[in-house]
Amino acid sequence: AIGGDFSFTKVNAEHEFFVPVYEDFLGRTTVFSTKIAASYIPQNKDEVPVYERFYLGGQSFRGFDFRGVSPVGIRNDNGQLGDDPVGGTWSFFLGSQIVQPLFEETISGVLFVDSGTVGYDVGFDDYRVSAGLGIRLYVPQISPAPIGFDFGFPLLEEPTDENRVFTFFIDLPF
Repeated sequence: AIGGDFSFTKVNAEHEFFVPVYEDFLGRTTVFSTKIAASYIPQNKDEVPVYERFYLGGQSFRGFDFRGVSPVGIRNDNGQLGDDPVGGTWSFFLGSQIVQPLFEETISGVLFVDSGTVGYDVGFDDYRVSAGLGIRLYVPQISPAPIGFDFGFPLLEEPTDENRVFTFFIDLPF
């Protein structure tokens, strides 16, 4: 039989748009982009395994550690709030950035603002915001995707969030 031990529904919606803002005399374009994403699992959190729940952080929410934006679990030994992220059944993200070419078609600068939340109920409680800057290196001999170096700083955070100032990634288009 094909199947598993869990049966639940995930609903995801995502949209990203790009707007050219300025083109310099060398033909390099400054681009503003915004991404909005929402995900929801209508079942109770206990019906969804931890590895299928939603998390934000790292490349998906700069300024926070990988899976650093998430509800945390209750400790078994003392019943108190723990430190381990356990994921949520609701996730919302809204982020904007502007990418400005700096040197030929090789180096671009980035300014960004990311915001969002992860929880168990649809809503915007425990909303987080970060802002920062970064560099994109375009090395055609390695890949057409840029190599990103971002420095993000949380402006609005929860006490249980895990922060990370530096994020490195290769921005693959899929």
